Amino acid sequence: MMKLRVAALVVLCSAAPALADLSPDDIAAIQLEQAKATQAIDDKYAGKGKLSASDLRAMSKEKAAAERSVLDSRGVKAGEWVKASSKMNADDRAKVEATKKAANEKEAAAKKGPDAKAAKEVVIEKPGEVNEAAEMDKKMGLGAGKK
Repeated sequence: MMKLRVAALVVLCSAAPALADLSPDDIAAIQLEQAKATQAIDDKYAGKGKLSASDLRAMSKEKAAAERSVLDSRGVKAGEWVKASSKMNADDRAKVEATKKAANEKEAAAKKGPDAKAAKEVVIEKPGEVNEAAEMDKKMGLGAGKK
């Protein structure tokens, strides 16, 4: 019986550090997902104007539930999340911020999509070239100065 307890303790102690190891990329992804989830809740309550105490309480509970659901979907316990995010060094924090910035820029570029490329395209006619549509209008008597 004593060996079983010792074996269980060894397994739990060795497994705990492995579960708490979250890379800066994982942390950044979780933070982005949580930000999107809480932004959706903020948008939901934005149109109500000044919120009552019960609305503020409900909004706070919904935000907490959304953040927990993001952690649950990734298989991360709340305690692990707190430990991982609080024990990051300066390099890890810089990596997290860089990853989040790159993801936000990529999302912004995706939102602009092909419209941004089309808006940049400008056709400039050279003076020696003839514009066929303008020539046809002149032949038909629809040019400038004609009324």
